[in-house]
Amino acid sequence: MLEQEHSQEYLKKRFVAALMRGGKRSTAENIFSDALALLKEQGVKPQTVFLDALNHSAPLLEVVGRKRGRAKVLIPRPVSSRKRLGLALKWIVSGARTRTESCMSERLAYELLALSKGQGNAIRKKMALHQLAFKNRNNTSLRGVR
Repeated sequence: MLEQEHSQEYLKKRFVAALMRGGKRSTAENIFSDALALLKEQGVKPQTVFLDALNHSAPLLEVVGRKRGRAKVLIPRPVSSRKRLGLALKWIVSGARTRTESCMSERLAYELLALSKGQGNAIRKKMALHQLAFKNRNNTSLRGVR
């Protein structure tokens, strides 16, 4: 889905930008390329694993809080493709950083592999967000109300 809306080069560039810390782009690029090489050694196609991981972890809905009287009401709404990509990238990188493997490229590779199979930290975050949107589905009529 996301690869139809964005080119693969754009997806890689955005992923490296999400992975980068302190402006060290070359380090982030090396980590990403090492992770793809590790996936290739595992015997899987790294490009398809990367795209599957992005598609599986990108949310379809988000929840926005609006004040209604004194209460804050949560209103679900669809997510734009750019924001879907941004959330998916952020969740994938944070999930890779919380893993326990020795180096970041290994953590990233195993996180991408898990996400392509439908497991992983980003999938849990996506499901939690979708459940919250589902619980507040009755508030969709308040979308235009201020």
